[in-house]
Amino acid sequence: MFWGLIIEPGKKYSQTVDNSFHISKATLDLSSATDEDITLLLDYEGQQEYILCHLNKTNKQESLDLNFQAGDSISLFSHGQASVHLSGYLLGDDDEDDMTLGEMMEEEEEEEDEDEEMEEKDLRATLQAKAVKRPQPEKTNGKSQKKAKVEVEEEEDEEEAEEEEESKQPPAKQLSKKQKKMQKKAQQQQQQSPKPAAPQPEKKKEGAKPADKQPKVEAPKSPAKKTLPGGLIIEDVKTGNGPESKKGDKVAVYYCGKLAKNGKQFDQSNKGPGFKFELGKGQVIKGWDLGVAGMKVGGKRKLTIPASLAYGAGGAPPQIPPNSTLVFDVELKALN
Repeated sequence: MFWGLIIEPGKKYSQTVDNSFHISKATLDLSSATDEDITLLLDYEGQQEYILCHLNKTNKQESLDLNFQAGDSISLFSHGQASVHLSGYLLGDDDEDDMTLGEMMEEEEEEEDEDEEMEEKDLRATLQAKAVKRPQPEKTNGKSQKKAKVEVEEEEDEEEAEEEEESKQPPAKQLSKKQKKMQKKAQQQQQQSPKPAAPQPEKKKEGAKPADKQPKVEAPKSPAKKTLPGGLIIEDVKTGNGPESKKGDKVAVYYCGKLAKNGKQFDQSNKGPGFKFELGKGQVIKGWDLGVAGMKVGGKRKLTIPASLAYGAGGAPPQIPPNSTLVFDVELKALN
């Protein structure tokens, strides 16, 4: 869930934290900014003041990675004549949101198995019902039975007459005709049946490679696509060869974030050791905790994250509007 606070000049914002939250970014309000630098400070548990960042018209934004737990006593304030907008999100404790990618996939596979079993049972029941309702042969009346019997008797009489005629002929002539007939039939069958072609030796052209040694060109495979409960879409662009990430691992990633509706890039990290966080601990948006889990080092994924698993109805102004679906290209560089 989105969290935000506007730090106005000369005001100090103090509280004892009720709900744990994370601060992701500090942005300068250019409508009230002057040429001087604005310094954002934190007073934590009554200790010394800590400088969080310096902002000016040239450096309008700074990414932060601050977690505050319930019971922490904090004060946020600034030095300068312009307002500073802080944005982030609340850290939830929902067990369902902490599920790993592997656990969610196992649940989906179990549901698919149950669906297949139900379909098999329905099919058996349908086949049994059809077997019970199979139509019985209709009863024929006496006239049709007599007619069929007469036809059978006529056929038998014709066959007997043909046999008698053949028996009256001299045995030598009958055998001779039969042999000729069989020979003629065998010849016709031989002529009609195609003879197997003798294998012709292949002519090798100079400089030409044998056909069986030609390299096979395989069509590029489309990325494996998976939609998880909640609307998160995962596409494995490249499967890594390193160890697989799981909840509790400290991971380092390169990423590029864009708005789904227009493809506008709002954030990226593709240099140095990469962006680091602890997986499944709520240090990033929920879509990342779910989408990065199960990746192997060296692998690349495309994550399409709905607003409910990103910055919600509030967004993260000014770069991320309210109710925004986000698209991240993520590469897992390392894990501990």
